[in-house]
Amino acid sequence: MKKITVFIAIIFSMVAVFAQTKQLDEKSAFYIYMKGSNTVLSADDELDYAKSFETATYQKYRNDEFEWDEQFSNIKQSLKTKIAEADLTSTYTIVTTLEFGDYDFTNEGFPITINAGTFFPFNYFNNSYDFKRSSLLYKKMALKLDSFDKYNFFAMPKDEAKGFLQGRKNSYGTVNRKVTLQINYKIAAFDSDEYNNFKDLALSNNYLPIVGIIENIDVYDTSNTKNIKKIGELVQK
Repeated sequence: MKKITVFIAIIFSMVAVFAQTKQLDEKSAFYIYMKGSNTVLSADDELDYAKSFETATYQKYRNDEFEWDEQFSNIKQSLKTKIAEADLTSTYTIVTTLEFGDYDFTNEGFPITINAGTFFPFNYFNNSYDFKRSSLLYKKMALKLDSFDKYNFFAMPKDEAKGFLQGRKNSYGTVNRKVTLQINYKIAAFDSDEYNNFKDLALSNNYLPIVGIIENIDVYDTSNTKNIKKIGELVQK
């Protein structure tokens, strides 16, 4: 069986400056997946959903079958509402970090290496350790950004790049080449080629897939958290 083996090195490195952006977590991603894929939960999956997403209610009422029957009905209705309200049209953002390569004097900029197949796994759902491996809720959500690996260059003039690196050099001469990326993307249609190219591989490796179509990738210098600044965008070269 073909396995997913490539992961992004640092996942969801959130910075306060990006708080105003719309970001997915495992719960909001789950509602989007359910809506886009038209997946129907089994009765066991619905119970696992209650255990995971409505833990306090489940713990409080599970030992009284009459009270639990009412609460469980409310939870299932709430689930339907949340799936219906899942937003498949907005622009979302994910924030991560990577390092510039050595400066390219010919093209005047820093090359970027992002492995093909890189994707972002979300956290496990709450209490998933208590689920059967066959449960839908045992799987993790995964976001694949289509063509992410093709964003491979950051243009910067020589003089500016020289100053940038010198300003990030420590007393031992080591240069901090790490930068923060804010990736803005739209949710790919669940019947699109971009989605289908990832779907089977993800599902076979216990991931529930979402695919994002990149709009742009902003690059930030966050080496000084008191002076975070955008320095440009990644491009395909």
